[in-house]
Amino acid sequence: MARRTRQSPPSLLVIIVICLIIAVLLYRNMQRTRTHTPEIHCGEHCGTERWQIKTASDAEAASINPAPQSSSIAELASLPAPRESGDTRSEAETHIYSVEAILLGWKAETGEHGDRDYHLVLADPDDPNRTMIAEVPSGDCANACSSSHLQQFLQTRQILLSHFPEPHAQFRYFTPAWRVRVEGMGFFDMFHRQKGVAENCIELHPVVKIEFLRELEPQESPPHRTSESGEHHCTHIERSSGSEDE
Repeated sequence: MARRTRQSPPSLLVIIVICLIIAVLLYRNMQRTRTHTPEIHCGEHCGTERWQIKTASDAEAASINPAPQSSSIAELASLPAPRESGDTRSEAETHIYSVEAILLGWKAETGEHGDRDYHLVLADPDDPNRTMIAEVPSGDCANACSSSHLQQFLQTRQILLSHFPEPHAQFRYFTPAWRVRVEGMGFFDMFHRQKGVAENCIELHPVVKIEFLRELEPQESPPHRTSESGEHHCTHIERSSGSEDE
C-alpha cells in the first residue's frame, strides 16, 4: 500500500507575501475613494451647459492666476471663439480679466430656463455700441455654493444691490448709466440672442468683483439699446440635456 505524501503547510514567507499583496490592493482602493470627486450636497440645480466652468467649480479653476489681466471689451470681443466648447477651458478661459466699462443695465435670470445669475450688460467706453455680457452666479445654486469663489459672488451681488433695486426677469436699463470696473473669468457662450451678446459670445462669467467708479452725466449715457442682430462668430456647445441656460 502506497504511503500518502504529507503536504507541508505554507511557509511564513508565502503568508507574508500574500498579506502584502492584500494590503497594497486595499491601499489603492482607499486612495481611489479619497481622490474621487465628492458629491455636492449644497444648493439647488440651476444650470446645465458648462455649469462647473460658469461657477468656477471645475478642476481647472484652481490653477487660474488670481491676478487680473487688464483688458477691454473691444480686445476680448476680438478673440477667436473655439469651434466647440465642452468640459475643459480654452486658453482665454484660463484668465481673470479686468475691464473698465459702462454698465448699461441688468436682469435676474429667473425665466423658464433661468439659472439665477445676475445678467449685466457692459458697453465699451470708446464705442458704446460694442457690448458684452457679465454674469454673477447665485450662492443658492449647486456648484456655485461649493466654489472657492463663493464669497466673491456674494460680495459682488451685494455691491450691486447696494446701488440698485432687486433685478427682475425683464431687462432694465440704468438711468443714468455707471462707469465700472469689472473682474471676471473669460467664458465663451453659444449664441441664442442673449441681451448684450458680444460678436464672439465671450463673457465675464463668473464675475468675481465689481467697482463703481462714477455715475455718468445724462449727456454721457449711451442710448437704451443693444443689438443682438448681425454676424456672430461663437462657439458650439453640444447640449447635455434639453434645457437651455440663459
